[in-house]
Amino acid sequence: MASRSVKLSTKNLSKLKASVGKPKFDRSTVKTGIVHLGVGGFHRSHQAMYTHKVLEEDPNWGICGVGLVPGDKKMQDALSAQDNLYTLMSKTSKATTVEVIGSIVDYLYAGNGGDATAAVINRLASPDTRIASLTVTEKAYTVDDSTGDLDVKNTMIQHDLANPNVPITPVGYIVAGLKKRMDSGMAPYTVLSCDNLPMNGRLMERVVGQYAEIVDPQLANWIKEYTAFPSTMVDRITPSTTDADIEYLSKAYEIEDAWPVCAEDYTQWVIEDKFPLGRPEWEKTGALMVADVEPYELMKLRLLNGSHSALAYLSYLAGHRSVHQAMEDDLVYSFIERYMNAVTPTVPDVPGVDLVAYKDTLRERFSNPNVSDQITRLAEDGSKKMVGFIRGSISELLASGDDTTPVAAAVAGWIRFCRGYDEKGEEIEINDPQALALKETANKTETQGSSDFLKRFLSEEIGSNARFVSQVDGFLQTLDNHGASELLAQLAKTK
Repeated sequence: MASRSVKLSTKNLSKLKASVGKPKFDRSTVKTGIVHLGVGGFHRSHQAMYTHKVLEEDPNWGICGVGLVPGDKKMQDALSAQDNLYTLMSKTSKATTVEVIGSIVDYLYAGNGGDATAAVINRLASPDTRIASLTVTEKAYTVDDSTGDLDVKNTMIQHDLANPNVPITPVGYIVAGLKKRMDSGMAPYTVLSCDNLPMNGRLMERVVGQYAEIVDPQLANWIKEYTAFPSTMVDRITPSTTDADIEYLSKAYEIEDAWPVCAEDYTQWVIEDKFPLGRPEWEKTGALMVADVEPYELMKLRLLNGSHSALAYLSYLAGHRSVHQAMEDDLVYSFIERYMNAVTPTVPDVPGVDLVAYKDTLRERFSNPNVSDQITRLAEDGSKKMVGFIRGSISELLASGDDTTPVAAAVAGWIRFCRGYDEKGEEIEINDPQALALKETANKTETQGSSDFLKRFLSEEIGSNARFVSQVDGFLQTLDNHGASELLAQLAKTK
């Protein structure tokens, strides 16, 4: 670390360069109105950033971060040494802006159990707490994928059901805090999911309700009657912080920050406006407050997430390893443009959004070299992503008779990738909960065609559609005989 760098802290804010944005509010006057479970990079680049701006006018919405897993101890150590301040670097393809974010005013690490667990529940039960928010990843919702309900066989959920006053899961903590509020005669806080999941509020409401029903039916009824679970749509590409990011911040801006955050400059937050105890005026800082999040969710899932999956497999087979490099390939760019246009008929009207401009922005974001994602990460968990992001589009396009050509090509790329070797015969690591089944079934497509694979991993309907199966089989044959680049070139010619 360069010796001239200034260690990030409240007392050192005045020493930072004029080009660095700093809190425009007195952090000593801020009250904690939000308890947030899971303070990772995305929360700090997204919700905490929006809330930081709100605090300039309203000091009642400070954030108390909560860490539940062992890996969160590092975050506690980093933030506590910096008065819970951190640096946000927002990057376009050509420039970087730097700002110190001050909305996190406290941090509790619950991983040690005992008093630490009690401290989190007490903070949730505090009268000042009006929102309990979460970014804990899909896995932490402890959902049984086969039913969509709470996974009561999950060992961590079983622990919490047996010990509801000393929980270890996010669901257990949310319910423990709500129970303490009910027992104290207080109104419940709003539970705000900010994870990148479709209709995340409905999902959280379901698993919380099912868990509470087992623990205390009276509590479950109280939660059902009085607790709000608004859904949100969140979007901001936030790569993991690297040592190079930390070094760049030190050399270019003379800031010593143990864990800064880097993100693209684009950000979007659509929030279902259901907050019985009030909320920050996030709409003043760029968020969109709406009555129904679902159209925005479908837009993002089918155009952004679906395009990411469509890009991942064919780009990898064509030799690309980062998203921005893939988008520099004219054939990949053309394919993604065609894919987006093909699935657009499956996106409902989205109030206030120009879909043509939205798609243009997506392609621009994918091409940003300063926040480029790794294609291998986009290719992870394909058995879930293809169902969540692409299956619905396929079904609707087949029902309407619209063009499925680029979608079938994307599916063929996924199947070819799942065989577990690239065009040079080198091994591909399939990072997926169903990796073995995917690989076995994908390799059978060489002699048996794609129908069984499609039925098993997408749906019986899709795998039984002769037109779509024929398209996928034809594209697989092209991949086997000529490779991904040739397939992309053929698709560009017939655009």
